Amino acid sequence: MSQATQQKIHVVATSHGTDNANGQQLIHDLRADLERRSEQRFPVQLVWHEAYVDVQEPRLEAVIAGLPEGEPAVVLPLLVSDGVHTTHDIAQAVASRAGTSAALPLGPLPELAQVLAQRAAGHLANDPLVVLAAAGTRLDVGQNQVKNLAEQLAVLLEREVQVGYCAGAQPRIADVVGNAAARPVLVLSSLLADGFFQQKLASTGAGVVTSPLLPDVMIAQCFLVRLQKALEEELFMSPDDEVLTR
Repeated sequence: MSQATQQKIHVVATSHGTDNANGQQLIHDLRADLERRSEQRFPVQLVWHEAYVDVQEPRLEAVIAGLPEGEPAVVLPLLVSDGVHTTHDIAQAVASRAGTSAALPLGPLPELAQVLAQRAAGHLANDPLVVLAAAGTRLDVGQNQVKNLAEQLAVLLEREVQVGYCAGAQPRIADVVGNAAARPVLVLSSLLADGFFQQKLASTGAGVVTSPLLPDVMIAQCFLVRLQKALEEELFMSPDDEVLTR
């Protein structure tokens, strides 16, 4: 067991924020599920906090500023890929307080690719064009994560997987669907929860648009993978620590 095992660690679970009521509830449910599962999984004392980088309150910077002095904290992005919110908003909040670090967003986790492949499996009989839909960012790091995820999906599904973005990057999802001509299209949503972008996917005219990632127990597990890695990197626990029964 690591020497920091008994230390209190604040986890600031930070999502984008949405004015969609169902999307808000899905994020609340995810946060509660993560807290419950972390108690069963990690041999460390975690104190969970709610935060947002846009649209909703409390804002991340205010939550970080209000944490007890001298107690370590980890920002857990409830986000699918890197973008301005991780490289600017979260990075600034982390830099503003000593003893604060950040986990990675989901990114191209193999476990996430497996979830998306399972969702595609029941919709392949008519040989559709498969398109991985992402929110989008102008940053190369986020775009490369989406492309990596699409490449994993292509291997799992044994077929080409294209990428389409809702905003911030090209090609836009509506153009990818529109250019498919008469071929059926399967849009795999990699959006976390209901909101404006999921509505944009539904308006593309694709034959099938999958639901957002939440609710799904495997998505919660993916975020716990990211949290565990961050805890290990900050020496709050080590790979040799026993991970408790889930």
